[in-house]
Parts: sequence; structure tokens; C-alpha cells
Amino acid sequence: MSSKEELYKVLVESVPYGTLFFAYGVCIDANKNALELLGCELKQLVGVSLDSITGDESTALVDLKLQLKKALRDRNQEVVWQCPSNGSPTEVTINIVYVTEDGKELVVMLNRPQSGAELILDKQDDTQDFSTSSEVPSSVEKHPAETQPTAEPKGFESRIDPLRVDPELVAHPLEGEVVLNVDGIDPPILAEQVADTNSPQPWEKATRDHYFDALTNLPNRQMLIQTVATFLEEHQGQQVCGAMMMLDLDHFKDINDSWGHNVGDQVIKKVGRAVASLVTGDNMLARMSGDEFVLFIPQLSDNISQAAWDAQAVAEKIGEAVATPLFLDGHEVILTASVGIALLTDSSITADRVLQYADTAMYEAKRKGRNSIAFFDPCIIEKAQRQIAMNTRLRKAMDNHEFVLYVQPQINVQTGELMGGEALLRWMNADKITNMPSEFIPVLESSGLIVDVGRWVIRTACEYVRNFLDQGIWAEHMRLSINISPRQFRDPQLFEIVQHSMKSYNIDPKYINFEVTENLVIEDVDEAIKKMEAIKSLGSMFSIDDFGIGYSSMIYLKRLPFDHLKIDREFIRNIHRDPDSRGVVEAIMAVSKQYGLQVTAEGVENREALEILKELGCHFYQGAHFSMPVPCDRFTKLLAA
Repeated sequence: MSSKEELYKVLVESVPYGTLFFAYGVCIDANKNALELLGCELKQLVGVSLDSITGDESTALVDLKLQLKKALRDRNQEVVWQCPSNGSPTEVTINIVYVTEDGKELVVMLNRPQSGAELILDKQDDTQDFSTSSEVPSSVEKHPAETQPTAEPKGFESRIDPLRVDPELVAHPLEGEVVLNVDGIDPPILAEQVADTNSPQPWEKATRDHYFDALTNLPNRQMLIQTVATFLEEHQGQQVCGAMMMLDLDHFKDINDSWGHNVGDQVIKKVGRAVASLVTGDNMLARMSGDEFVLFIPQLSDNISQAAWDAQAVAEKIGEAVATPLFLDGHEVILTASVGIALLTDSSITADRVLQYADTAMYEAKRKGRNSIAFFDPCIIEKAQRQIAMNTRLRKAMDNHEFVLYVQPQINVQTGELMGGEALLRWMNADKITNMPSEFIPVLESSGLIVDVGRWVIRTACEYVRNFLDQGIWAEHMRLSINISPRQFRDPQLFEIVQHSMKSYNIDPKYINFEVTENLVIEDVDEAIKKMEAIKSLGSMFSIDDFGIGYSSMIYLKRLPFDHLKIDREFIRNIHRDPDSRGVVEAIMAVSKQYGLQVTAEGVENREALEILKELGCHFYQGAHFSMPVPCDRFTKLLAA
């Protein structure tokens, strides 16, 4: 080895941080600090490519490669990384030196903060901040040594500001006047004000706790609200075109449940850093609570249309940042986020109202299926207000006995004989106006009221059958069908309610048929089978409702203990003039025959459709061709006829 090579080795091994050298995406050398941090031997590291991941690499190395790939794509020179070293995360600053402009030769330095060390910020950068550039609200009490006689705008502080520099910002070791401790916890203060002790002064801690989130060191809700309020106050009467974005992690509870809250906290910190790396200029990223973050962008564009496009682009980048793979106990986890956007175009609005709009939009994104973006629309508020009003009215309807059961007759296709009917819920309010199920059933379901209303339906249906039996108008072959909603099906007491209602009215369970939709039963097939078989053991039957429009699979029909199948009205309405509809019905009939299921066609409105169903071998039908749903007294007359 030449003297130059020996000197090179000495220098590389003597630096206090890990160093790796890459050429054309392949690691060609590394020092002992890098090997220790990554849990590798030199022979395992040399020759490793950034473009591939093998099964024998350490978790830290795999995670580092992912971080480097993303940094190289965005031409970043510095990344804060939570290295999964020795089973516990270690904060590491990754510095990337592009030896050649094309990035084919790189030097990567992995810098772990040393205990008690301090990082110095360049004096020219001491007011730069990528999580907030709005200054501290005037209500924040300043340290006496910071008071300056220079005039400042109302509500703002002097240039050296304890809340001005983002605690997560990585500082370069250059000569300057502002210091941060290595944890990035304490606010920056003047170097000459640093006391002999490393403990923060009481005013510093009080300020930090009031305006910063303890876990992520990002601004908190209080800081965000005051910053937005100050911005709006300063721009009263002026045109603004910014945005507030509410970010919520999807299914984050699963991480806490699977790996514990300590791991969940680490994930929150990592997400905070990932999103913060995108934030620049006058923007602010704040953590609200739990897994919610808010990004405030005071100015996006000069016109609303372009601002919306820009906001969409930012939200998409946030989604990409959140989706960076995480490795938990050796398992790769990819998060997704729902983002709600409220455009800020009116300076007279309050900060709390803008935040409310962003929150509403975020829940709309959740409703759309998660991992999506939604803009605030005033119609959402109107819809929510209508739903709240409907919810209140429905609760009163239960107390005022405004619900009634109608029955739609079911007829034998071949003989025209009355086979029973389907019990259908109706809401007759105090003004004797009947509300259609499509208006109130979804509200009952979302509010949970459907469980109590569903129990009433089961009891009332059993009472109807008892009355029909007592009058001698209910034949042995007849069945009364009852719809069970998804939420009601999950009711732990469903079996007991069914059993108790039948016993109370002393009716044979065979007279009752329960209808469930296909998407209900496939949520948890094993649990559905268990519950269905328990109720069938009493003697009742089950029908799969609206067959053909959901997510049905032949395997579910084979596994689930159904007795009947109902063809959705969408395929029946045009069966006499639409070959495709007829083809679907023919296929359903073939499947039902294979699995021994009897078939009922819904929505039969004319004789032409009925004749085709008769030709195809359909067993029963219901629809306007025979009768619309009718009150109990009219159905009683049909039975007695």
C-alpha cells in the first residue's frame, strides 16, 4: 500500500462519522463507523447496489438504501434519518457529497449526534425555517436578554427568535452565533447567552411546551392557530390565495395495536420529518394530535384555479413522502394518508374556521376510501348539517313511534300463488309524510340507531306473523323476509334478539327469512358463517340480497349457508329488451341451480319481464307488476283473499 493510500485510510477511519463511497450506484468502500451503524461487515457492504435489495441485508442497510434512492432522485444533500440500529431507532444525519455532477460518484456521511455536542447555525441562516416562517405571536414572553429597541411590526418578535428556527432543521458546523443542542429539542438562543448548564431555562421550556409538540418538536395547534390568525389580520382587505391541508394517516391504529405505542410514536416522528422535508419558505407544518398534521401555505398563487392545482400537487407529494416504506421488526410497512384541502381565499375568515374546513375535507377523503385527496366544498357542510338534523329527527321518531312496517308480496312465478312477503321499513312523520328508505336508512346505519330500529323490526315482524296465524290466513309455505343491515348483523346480541322475539310471539322460526347483502358477509366470512348457522339452527332461512351488483364470488356462495338468492332489480328492469341483462340473469340461474338455491327476482314491473323469468325457471318474484309495498292492513286483505 502506498503512503497516499495509508494516509487516506487513516483519515477515513479517524473521522467520527460513518463514511461510504459509491461509484455508479455501487458501494466500493466504507469505514468502521459505517459498518458498526449498519450492522454489516465490509465484505457484506462492498459491492452492494442501490438498485436492488437482497434477503441477507440488515434492516438498517435496506432502509439506508431507500433513503439514498429518494435523496438522489430529488438531488437532496442532507436527510435526517431514523436508523433502525440494534433494534431501536437512532437519529442520523445523512450528508451526500456529489463528487461528480451526474451523481455517478458519491460520498455518503452518516453523522450521529454526540452527547453534549452542539451544532452551530450560520448567522445568515438563523432566520430560515422550513416548518414555519411566521413569527412568534406577540403574546409570547421574551427572555430579557433578547429585547431589542428596534421597531417591529405588531405581533412579531426580533430577528433572533426562540420559535423561529425549526428544531428539526439540521445545522452545518460553520461559524455563527446561534446554537442548538443535539437533540434539537431546545429553542435556539444567542451563543453568548448559553449558560454553563445544558438545562433549558424555565422561560424556554414554558415557551416550547406552549407552542411546540413534545413528540415531533413541530409547532402545535396553538402555534398554528395564532400564526394563521396573525397572517389573516395583517392581510385584512387584501387578496389572499393560500391553503390549509389536514393530513391524517390511514389505519394508524393498526400500528399501535400491532407494535405498541412506542413504535407508533417513532412512526409519527418519522412521518413528521418526511413531510417537513418538503416544506419551505413561509409555510408551516404543525402536528395537531394523534396521527394528524396540518400544513399551512399562506400564498400558493395569484388566482384560485392555479392555487387549487398547486395545492393538489403539494398534497400528492405529501402522500408520496408518507408512503416511504418503514421497517418495523423486520416487516416492511407502507403507510397511506388522507388529505383534506381548504383553499384560503377570504382574509376575513377565522383561523378556527379554516381549520374546520380542512378537517371536514379530510373526512370526505376518508369517506372516499382513504389514501385520497379531497377539497372542501360548502356542500359537504350542508350535507353534514342535514345529516345531523336527520339524526335528531330519527331519534325523536323512535320515541314517537313514527316507524311502520310495510310488506311487499312475493309471488310464485309459475303458479301466481302468494308466498309471503318482504317487510320494509317506512318512516311516517307527524305530518303523515312518508320518508323513503334511501333518505334515512344510511343515517340510521352511520349513527348506530339501526341496531335499535332493527330490533324493533324483528319484533314487529314476528308480531305480524303471529296475527296472521291467529287469523288463519298464514299458510305453511309462507315466509316473511326481514332485512338485516351490516351494523345490525355485527350486533353481538342479534341471535338473542331473534330467539327471544320468536319465543315471545310463539311462532315457528321457519316462517322468518333473513336477508343480508353480499358485501356484508364477505367482511368476515368465518364470523358470518358462525352467526348465520346459529340463527339457522333455530329453523329460519337466509337470502343473499341484491345479488350481482356487489363483490360476490362463487366461493362465498359455496361456503355461506344461504337458502335463497335475490336478483337485483337492475338486471330485471330491462330483461325483456336488453340481451346483456338477460344473459346475467341466465348465468345467475345456472349458479343458483348448481348450489341448490331458490331465486327471487326483484323489481318485476311488467308481464314481459315475468314471462322471461318463467322461461328461465325463476322461482319467485316481487314488484309493481303484482303490488308495491303496502301497509299491514292491506297485506292482510291480500292474504285473506
